[in-house]
Amino acid sequence: MANITSNASYETLFEVTSQSSGIHKLLYLSFAATLGIVVWILWTYVVRLVLLRRFYEKQGIRFVDKCYAVVGAEMRVSGLQVKNKSHDWLYTERPTDIHGTVRGFSLQLYCTSAEFCEELIAKTGFHVDRDTPALFSFGRLSPYALTFLPINKWRFRERKVTLTKGMRDNKRLFDIVSRQAEEALTRFRVKNGSGITINIRELLNHWTRESSGEFIWGRSNIQRQLTVKDTAGNLVTLPSMTALNQTFTELRFYASRFWNRVYFPLAALPLTKESRRLSYNIEVLVKATEEMMRTPEEETVASLVQEFNDELGIPITMTRDDLVTATIAGLDTIKSSVMGTLFHLLEPENLYWKKQLLDEINELKQQPGNMFVKLSHAPKLNAFILETLRYEPPGSLINNAAVKDFNLSVKNMSYKIKSGTRIVTCIHALHQNEESWAQRVNPNMAPLNVFDPSRFLDKTETITRSYCFMPFGKGPRRCPGQGAGLMMVKVFIAAFLTNNFNCRMAVPENQTKDITWFNIYSKATFDVICNDEN
Repeated sequence: MANITSNASYETLFEVTSQSSGIHKLLYLSFAATLGIVVWILWTYVVRLVLLRRFYEKQGIRFVDKCYAVVGAEMRVSGLQVKNKSHDWLYTERPTDIHGTVRGFSLQLYCTSAEFCEELIAKTGFHVDRDTPALFSFGRLSPYALTFLPINKWRFRERKVTLTKGMRDNKRLFDIVSRQAEEALTRFRVKNGSGITINIRELLNHWTRESSGEFIWGRSNIQRQLTVKDTAGNLVTLPSMTALNQTFTELRFYASRFWNRVYFPLAALPLTKESRRLSYNIEVLVKATEEMMRTPEEETVASLVQEFNDELGIPITMTRDDLVTATIAGLDTIKSSVMGTLFHLLEPENLYWKKQLLDEINELKQQPGNMFVKLSHAPKLNAFILETLRYEPPGSLINNAAVKDFNLSVKNMSYKIKSGTRIVTCIHALHQNEESWAQRVNPNMAPLNVFDPSRFLDKTETITRSYCFMPFGKGPRRCPGQGAGLMMVKVFIAAFLTNNFNCRMAVPENQTKDITWFNIYSKATFDVICNDEN
């Protein structure tokens, strides 16, 4: 009996020991797997970034101050946004022609001189191509659009050609934009002596939505009313262009939050109430867009692009997203350009220019011919607008990444660029690069931190060819709506001056001049006071 009990005890002890050993093995395996994952994450997302940064620093490439692994310089970017400045302001002081930072889990290099930008653009489609965090912001609204497609992908070139062709009707554009400008100025009572105070952002929101919407979709299509969710999550009914513009702007600002900038895909995940609200609105807008495409108005951009793309056999989803992008891309960039132009135009020190522009516009009206053609040859108006775009470009990055290892060789220097590195033309810094402008444009011009439209008089062609100035990009990724955008800005400025030459500007108390900048990430605005004072 004792032996039986002893044997049973040994068997029980053996089983317990075996189970304990199995648990320990499982714990060891789990620990090893977890450690392996942690090591892999650290290597892939931290150590690799540190080593890659050292690789570029050894070549003489400087990185912005306070730039850390993973979070990069995004804390500094947040400080700039409070002042209505884009993150490109970090690169206006150029210790080198290539400047670097860490953006989330990738490394990004910024070309800040004309020589380097020209060389980089020449390599677009061969060594570098599209790689943009915008895919996770407004890419949610138009995921198949040209904006996010590499140049060598299927049908890219054909689609860009058709979109450009669809937007070439300058006479129709002029007729729409000038009529909408007069209607908007009348609606907001913008006229000498009215005594009205107008928030310029509200006025331009209305005008850009109506003008761009009618040009691309037609007047009857944009009369649609859509039910979307407002910022409080309540259902509201808005005009289609208002719903589209607000959603696009909200997508961009949501993606610009700190952690969404650190890890871009976070902006597209339904992790927050705000993200889920935006997703709901996107579904409404996509459905409305598809309905508008089934009832296109003749001669609109939408009808022409659909016709061209149908003949080429391009899928309707791609056409839809190209049209959405063409619509939203112009809204905030044109608004920012007009706001910036008016801001400088209404500054007391630019009274001379304001008088010169009004005289030029009145002279053009007296001359024979189509006004939309004459506006293209208004040297003073063009110079003032172009200087505004130089001084503060509405958007200032052309996002690309190296698709293979290559050498970037400029000024007897050669930099080795690793595949996967984001490398972009930093347009804001380029527009402030004194050395490039002195070499390629004019060594005796006013400093670039000074607003001076005269630098463009008789020099426009030289400047646009110099690679010192590219507010709409250059090369194969150049904005197809550049001509249409400039026309819209010119028409509104001409109409505004004619109606309200004697107005004055009032900047909000919480927005001093040093934080009044106008770009697609800015919330700056100002009031226009209509009276007869000079």
